[in-house]
Amino acid sequence: MYLLAVLLLLYRDVSSADVAVVVGRKGNSTVLQCGEDPGGNITGVIWKIHHINNSSCLSSYSNLAKRGFLIYNNCSTRMTLTNITLTIQNTQISDGGNYTCEASSMEGTFIYTTILQVLAQPSVSLDISSNGSLECRAIGGFPAAEISWNPHSDDINITKIKDLDDTWTVISTYKSNGDNVTCLVSHPTFVNVWSQSIVLSGKIGGNHYFWRIIALIIFSCLVIGLFFYCRYNSKAIPM
Repeated sequence: MYLLAVLLLLYRDVSSADVAVVVGRKGNSTVLQCGEDPGGNITGVIWKIHHINNSSCLSSYSNLAKRGFLIYNNCSTRMTLTNITLTIQNTQISDGGNYTCEASSMEGTFIYTTILQVLAQPSVSLDISSNGSLECRAIGGFPAAEISWNPHSDDINITKIKDLDDTWTVISTYKSNGDNVTCLVSHPTFVNVWSQSIVLSGKIGGNHYFWRIIALIIFSCLVIGLFFYCRYNSKAIPM
């Protein structure tokens, strides 16, 4: 029992000491290495994968002298195993997780753990809604983007929606009487904070200022039309 406990402790120490973090992008190819090449002839590689959605799978191959290569894979068909390299095509958010590999050679068995983090860059926009409020959107991001406003307002509403591909859409609406407002969006895929400003008093779209001008023009036309109508009728009446 004592020997078993020691072996478990050694296994835990080796696993924790050889942990790498790989950051991938959604839609791109991601390459994971089973540590460095242990040298000699590789007799087998086993990848034990635990995804962030709590699913798990196994991908492995064994080089048997008499029977040739034995390949086993119940993971996604987007994953291919070549020697000690695992390649993920068209990487998805759900591919993120813990990847532990065991590479066996004549020198022994080497264990490595890789944590895969998959990021998705959101598409950001700033518009004026039909009710005159500002609407800042960050669509298709992972993790969810962070949206803030300058100047700050007490009338801000934030909605987060999880999409079918595990990405997030964040919508922030802002109501203010200020003239110049800036939307700020932060995300790990951005080198700098995304920002865009909008001048409310200069926009023609759903603003009270715009509709006041339209109302004034219509009223002026009615007054002018009524004036000419009355003048015409007064000339048409015989004395």
